[in-house]
Amino acid sequence: MDYLSINKKLNDLKSRGVINPYIGEAKEALPVKIASVNRHALKHGVTKEEAQSYIDNAIVMFDQGGRSLYVSEEGNSVILDADRRLISAYKKSDFDFGINAILEVCKNG
Repeated sequence: MDYLSINKKLNDLKSRGVINPYIGEAKEALPVKIASVNRHALKHGVTKEEAQSYIDNAIVMFDQGGRSLYVSEEGNSVILDADRRLISAYKKSDFDFGINAILEVCKNG
């Protein structure tokens, strides 16, 4: 994937208010195993196994200063980098317009 091109397109979407301007820079999704789960992380009906699959199948990752957002076509997961603790996870059905826009850019340029 051409992350320079993807970030240019995402920066345009950020400037137009389509996606959160604080999402971070798109990067290659580096595999990581969830070590623990925050008690609020699964409040959206996502299991630890589903959250791990979102990480394993992520199309893109965003470094958010101490945490990483992994975005896959089926859901997304947020982990704390230092201890690999899952702090949030959402199913595809909970994606907002911004996440869908990110997926569109990553899949179709």
